[in-house]
Amino acid sequence: MDDYRAVRELLPAPPLSPEVRRAGRERLAGAFAHEGARRRRRAARWSTLGLGLAGAAAVALLATTSVSPGGSPATHSAVAPMSANQILLAAATSVAATPDAGSWWGSKVVDGREFYDPGHHYLLRQSKSMESWIPADPEALTWYRETYLGAVPVGSEGAAAWRAAGAPTTWIYGQGKTPGLITDDRAEGIVRAARGKPWTFSSEDWDFRILLAGKPLTRMNEVPTTPEGLRALFSDVDDRVLVDNAVSLLVYAPVTSETRAAAYRLLASMPGVSAVGQVTDTLGRIGQALEYQSAQRPVTEYAGGTRTRLVIDPATGKPLSIETRATDDGRLLEFTAIQESVWTDDNPLKEHK
Repeated sequence: MDDYRAVRELLPAPPLSPEVRRAGRERLAGAFAHEGARRRRRAARWSTLGLGLAGAAAVALLATTSVSPGGSPATHSAVAPMSANQILLAAATSVAATPDAGSWWGSKVVDGREFYDPGHHYLLRQSKSMESWIPADPEALTWYRETYLGAVPVGSEGAAAWRAAGAPTTWIYGQGKTPGLITDDRAEGIVRAARGKPWTFSSEDWDFRILLAGKPLTRMNEVPTTPEGLRALFSDVDDRVLVDNAVSLLVYAPVTSETRAAAYRLLASMPGVSAVGQVTDTLGRIGQALEYQSAQRPVTEYAGGTRTRLVIDPATGKPLSIETRATDDGRLLEFTAIQESVWTDDNPLKEHK
């Protein structure tokens, strides 16, 4: 995972309204109908959608019939979760219909790490928010706002162990040994609990726009809008890097909705991408999760094997978060939670340093 990450305190999402749930089910049905027609017209490309679309666990109900004690048939419903391909297909259908006109690509993410305190008694979660506004004009400035969100013990057991240790507000790991985010204190080996002040700045160095597998792309129209085109663009990388690049396009890049849909369809064609089912992400939002083997090692010091998890919004198909987890026990190591990503004509940071 890259350096655009950060995390704030967990905020539970409110339950979805019946209207949103109903709209999601309708979108799901439309997605299947659209895919069936498309497969009849041409060879199957790649698919995508998952268990729980539109907040209500989009599932296939498999009816089984038995005979009740009174002799009358009884119908029972079993829930069959969607496959990774079905999850990704529906996400592609949803994002393809998302408007992408605007002068700015706005993105707000929370970037986080989890690691043990210096005494290895409890886990800490350190986080930072990053807001970026990337112009459609490649000659214009890109605007950023970073805010260090601090560090807190993880879970009730972690909080109890932290209190038992005297409730420290600073943790000292030693020079160059801090396992967390890149901060002003990292070189000194210090992690601080206190929240920092927002830092707003602009930069001219966003020439590359998208830098994937060593390929700088400076204009949105240089990025293919089909799965085949994306595969050809990254033809010189292995499957794991190709998956990483597709996810990066979904999360970080100022590209069109067609390109995002193509990235989902490309993911659906890749081996090793599996469905996890319904999960709650680090910001308390419910989504459908997929896992894969990333080519990138986590920044957080961890010697064991890892899996990367992509959590998708069940109502819109947009990515909610990327999480790196330990393979053996599923422990969270680091994550990026996407709070907002949108094309718009308004940049709230411009001229407001």
